[in-house]
Amino acid sequence: MKDNTTDTDFYYGWLSGTEIKRQWELKNIVIDPFEIDLINPNSYNYRLSPVIKRLTNSVIDLKGEDTYEEITIGHDGLTLLPHECYLGCTLEVFGSDKFASLITGRSSVGRKFITNHITAGLIDIGFVGQVTLEITVIKPTIVYPEIPFGQIFWFSVMGQPELYSGKYNHQSGPTTSRMHLTRHSRQKNR
Repeated sequence: MKDNTTDTDFYYGWLSGTEIKRQWELKNIVIDPFEIDLINPNSYNYRLSPVIKRLTNSVIDLKGEDTYEEITIGHDGLTLLPHECYLGCTLEVFGSDKFASLITGRSSVGRKFITNHITAGLIDIGFVGQVTLEITVIKPTIVYPEIPFGQIFWFSVMGQPELYSGKYNHQSGPTTSRMHLTRHSRQKNR
């Protein structure tokens, strides 16, 4: 769909692989480090960072801060276990002041029954950082550092965007929930 509100030839939609490369070259998209071989027809394959965190809480409290064990994945891999909660992150730093993006799994990883992000797939315009991945497995599964683990795609939005300036901007490494820093309102029972 063409934007009729400006004098530019700007079209709304999902960027092709060649357009992702072009927008990266124009510095409208951040991909660092960038590897040309990771571009797909409509997305870019992100890689798993070697740092991962395993949740050590016995109970998860939405108003509480969680505790984690930090693990570095060696070249021989790390076995992830079912019924455990892991936070990983992309090896790459991603971001854009022009495009929103979404992360999702790769077919090859999904066919190994790995969930590499549970709910936090949207990356707002203005965010820059490594993307945290919520990882679970069905059976014991060995993962490796820097393996292509999922894909990210970019799309334009209609209207003037407000740039993201939230508590996760410029995050580095697997970033734990900061929900405990949010002021919670209480509602009276009716």
